[in-house]
Amino acid sequence: MAMRGENWRFWLPVFLLAILFFYSGQKLVRSHVDSDVTAPNYYFDEEIPARRGSIYSAYGVNYPLVKSVPCWEYHFDPVALTNAIAARTVRRKGEPVRTRDAVLKTIADALKAEKSAITFERIKKMADNVSNRYQFLALSSDPDMHRTLADSSLVAGVAIRDRQVRQYLNGRSLSHVLGSLNAEMVGSAGIELKYNKLLSGTSGTVRGMRDAFRRELYDKRIISIDPKPGSDIYLTIEPNVQFWTENALKAGLREYGAATGWAIVMDAETGAIYAMASYPDFDPVNYGKTTDAQKMNRAIAFNYEPGSVMKVITAAAAIDSNPKRFGPGTRYNTSRQDPAYYKLPGDAGHLWEPTMTLKDAIVHSSNIVMGKVAYDLGPFTVYKYMQRFGFGEKTGIELPGEQFGILPNPHKRMWDKASWSRAGIGQFVAVTAIQLISAYQSIANNGMRMKPYIVDRIVGPDGEETYKRNPEKAGMTVSAETARTLRNMMLDVASPAGTARRAAIRGYSIAGKTGTAQKQIPGGKGYYNGLYRASFCGIVPASDPKLVILTTLDFEERTKFHQGGNSAGPVFKRIALAAIRYLGIQPDKPEELEDQDEDEFDKMLEERTRMHAGG
Repeated sequence: MAMRGENWRFWLPVFLLAILFFYSGQKLVRSHVDSDVTAPNYYFDEEIPARRGSIYSAYGVNYPLVKSVPCWEYHFDPVALTNAIAARTVRRKGEPVRTRDAVLKTIADALKAEKSAITFERIKKMADNVSNRYQFLALSSDPDMHRTLADSSLVAGVAIRDRQVRQYLNGRSLSHVLGSLNAEMVGSAGIELKYNKLLSGTSGTVRGMRDAFRRELYDKRIISIDPKPGSDIYLTIEPNVQFWTENALKAGLREYGAATGWAIVMDAETGAIYAMASYPDFDPVNYGKTTDAQKMNRAIAFNYEPGSVMKVITAAAAIDSNPKRFGPGTRYNTSRQDPAYYKLPGDAGHLWEPTMTLKDAIVHSSNIVMGKVAYDLGPFTVYKYMQRFGFGEKTGIELPGEQFGILPNPHKRMWDKASWSRAGIGQFVAVTAIQLISAYQSIANNGMRMKPYIVDRIVGPDGEETYKRNPEKAGMTVSAETARTLRNMMLDVASPAGTARRAAIRGYSIAGKTGTAQKQIPGGKGYYNGLYRASFCGIVPASDPKLVILTTLDFEERTKFHQGGNSAGPVFKRIALAAIRYLGIQPDKPEELEDQDEDEFDKMLEERTRMHAGG
């Protein structure tokens, strides 16, 4: 009997030790394969994205348009919390193991840094809901909050991920120029796309340890190589001019019933872009939900027949190519039924005097006269000068999506005779808005066309300037004398005698031209009846050009405001008034400012218009 009792006493401890070893071995195995265990089990190497470069306006670092803010994304995992509490691993050296409620209160208190709605009571409910793992807590850049939630001796059950938040500080403003990012932080449009590589910088590397949920244990990092931030880009955009351009364009769309529209403000001497607006626009933060119509930057990526704004280019070709034959006083008969010409365009019922000068054809926008001029020049001369003005090719502006326009080459395929006159009045050819304003810029700049640009400089992460854009010549379009003559010819367009009296600005001379272009039916099936695109392009002040401004309203329904002077002209005026105010451009007709306020000036124009109509 004694032997049996001794055997029992021997085998009982052996049996208990076997159970202990089996349990320990099982735990060791599960620590590697079971996702419910929080103990770290392997090293990792991870690429850390660099801080994306910022985009600034012409006001520099004092006026950022886009910037990236490093932050952390926090999610709550109730399963990991339960396992950590069961394993009694949440404790600081020399202190007792932390309880579940103590951990939850620490998390709730830390979240108060972001004024989170997650209270202690709410996070207790989240902790009880083990079926809902990785519940979002916060997205924050607060370092104290991160220090607390990343401390595994204080907190468990919080998954942390490095993130960047791209902030577009003016919302939808300038959305087509700035662009957007996709979910992978890659540029999807605008400057963000064009300069994605420079803005992205160089990623860094981190080596450390993860727990069983593949979450980094921040207090156990081994190697950390800092990423190299991206470059910063400085634009030529003047924020105040941009603000008023967008406001004026949006107000014009509402007031005159247009569906879409675009506007550009350009420096007359350098070609720098001060403002660029296109509607409809989009929210850069929600680019994935943006429609194709919203994504299109109509200022550079939309081809359209410009209409009568091209008559200035036709006049330029005539006067510059043959000054002995053509000049402001050159007269043409206004009869459409002229056997010397083939299928001339009409003048929409306007009754003219038997003859009209070339200058008056610009002021009154006569299709018949300007069609005859283009016909007399012939397709080769018209084509040559349109090429000189930059039509049919990209301007090279630093934005993705720019179109070429449409300018058929008569050397390759001869224009039909109807096109000889149509091209001269802005039909048969298609342009982009940036091409059109660039052509007018050359007239403002005494014949020298400058390449339009919107990026002023690029600064590397070390603060050194890596790129500086200097104004670049694109070539002479016409002689300086021809350019001055054209500006003088356009002066009366924004007057009671012209088609854009509502574009006149007290104290400033305006050299401009209206355009009322019929909209083409897709597929070359003619034109829609009663649907137009209304434009006005103006140089201010005409005597000493500082700005060139183009506005266009695109109508999808019939309206009495479809003419360029009735809708695009007033939008131009609102933009120009704001621009000359903010840029400090001095009036060249100060005598108009002496005794009259703006209302009196407008009344004077109305009276002169009535007198002119009565005469």
